[in-house]
Amino acid sequence: MVHGRIRLAAVLVPAGLAFAATCGAAGDDMLYGLDYRIRLVPEDDLAKVSVEIGDNADLVRAIRFNIVPGRHTDFSGDGKIDLDGTYVHWTPPAAGGGLAFSAAVDHERTEGAYDAMLTGEWAIFRGDDMVPPARVRTVKGAEARARLRLTAPDGWSVVSPYREDDRGWAPVEHADRRFDRPTGWMAAGRMGVRRERIRGIQVTVAGPVNHGVRRMDMLAFMNWNLPEILRVFDDFPERMLIVSAGDPMWRGGLSGPASLFLHADRPLISENGTSPLLHEVMHATLGIEAARDHDWIVEGLAEFYSVEIMRRSGTISRRRYERGYDQLRRWSEEPDVPGRRPSKGTITARAVLVMRKVDEEIRDRTDGDRSLDDVAREIASLGDRITFDRFREIGEKVAGAPLRALGDGPLPGVD
Repeated sequence: MVHGRIRLAAVLVPAGLAFAATCGAAGDDMLYGLDYRIRLVPEDDLAKVSVEIGDNADLVRAIRFNIVPGRHTDFSGDGKIDLDGTYVHWTPPAAGGGLAFSAAVDHERTEGAYDAMLTGEWAIFRGDDMVPPARVRTVKGAEARARLRLTAPDGWSVVSPYREDDRGWAPVEHADRRFDRPTGWMAAGRMGVRRERIRGIQVTVAGPVNHGVRRMDMLAFMNWNLPEILRVFDDFPERMLIVSAGDPMWRGGLSGPASLFLHADRPLISENGTSPLLHEVMHATLGIEAARDHDWIVEGLAEFYSVEIMRRSGTISRRRYERGYDQLRRWSEEPDVPGRRPSKGTITARAVLVMRKVDEEIRDRTDGDRSLDDVAREIASLGDRITFDRFREIGEKVAGAPLRALGDGPLPGVD
């Protein structure tokens, strides 16, 4: 996780692991050109995508894309192309060439609610859904020099987590990946876009016009709280894109690398003192994924810091902070129904209470020198799926002793 690069969130790790990996940065003679083009075509309800291998193309032997049948279609291009169920195997010519295909943008998350959509006026989607995960076979030590060009109809604005040059090309670089692909939230259309640099971080808020997106409110909220996040996580992405829209987009929040989506009707601060916006910012900041049955760790950390950061910044008072925890305690005490898992809200409430106990116990055992901040930083640096055993191991290392809060009692969300 390096400043100046978009950090790849754990949920996106399958993208582009080289078959033959070596340590160290590649020299220019071991870098091959990799261009991505995503062109939005509203009249056809899809995006036209191309992947082009240019300079030093002979370094690339083959690329295997893990596609979603029905979403990724109409494959054509140079070299050899084989379709095999959910895979497309592409062997580009040694002199270079391109692979073209279509990608459906619309995705219905729940009935009548979309987490990706293309209309005649705007589009909101994730880059990683347009360009499917891939594995590449190359000459040993070869790395991609990747860039993205996102285009849309005349009169449309486009925004992504990447920094474009004057010609509309944006470098795509993810730390520790030899084959990079564009990821994170992107938007285009008749957009209202507001930007502000906060403590060196470029924060952008974008959303379709006439959707009730509170762009300036979000920027002000980030002005208050981002400095406190940076005190804990100094490896924050240099750019953060917040995309928002109203119905028929899904009424929730979703994070991605250096970006997030939040429905326009979601409050910046809920009545219970938590923050849907900061919750997703924390997911984007931590960039971690949990092993099966351990999602409560990731959700608990994100919700804990959504409250804790606001307390530290003075966004909410200590009294409001404690009232929020009173509400979380009431949620956590909702009775479980035999044969049915607790609700997501109940699990998250229980997880936040565990995180607060861990934080208090570490502070007590170290005379205030260490805290849950140290645990969260180490987890964020791992790049692996977090498990309870690993979480407890890191917590006890930071505390210097076993943690009662992580004893053998029942844990949130685990049967």
